[in-house]
Amino acid sequence: MDFQAYNKILICDDEITNVVVEGVTIGYEFKIKYPSYRGAFLSCIEQLEFQIDGEKIDKKDVLFYLNGKQFLIDELPELFKEYWFVRDKATILVLKDGGITSGEHQVNVFMKHRVPYTGYFGQYLVLDSNVTKTLNAI
Repeated sequence: MDFQAYNKILICDDEITNVVVEGVTIGYEFKIKYPSYRGAFLSCIEQLEFQIDGEKIDKKDVLFYLNGKQFLIDELPELFKEYWFVRDKATILVLKDGGITSGEHQVNVFMKHRVPYTGYFGQYLVLDSNVTKTLNAI
């Protein structure tokens, strides 16, 4: 099976939007989906990194929203009860004073993840998904 074909759905086509709280722009957000035909528990994500316009985003500046909850990137390996359904979009909030400028931006997402149903005799298939897409910020 060609799991890499699912990488095209990792970054959603939704626009990047600035996040404003009480009149202050605290950052921006965009959407991603799990790159498979099946979902997975968040604990299956071994690595998750982001770049915007070639600049790596520090994981301490990222919040991961899914199922009405927010998580730090460092919490993902422990979330063995939190399921990411294949049709659900996760929101990635990047904390950055002033947000992002309007216009086109290159978004890169790198995800290293275990395919949970392949764990035979303790060995799991681990995939790298590395996708770059141009998104419009409003």
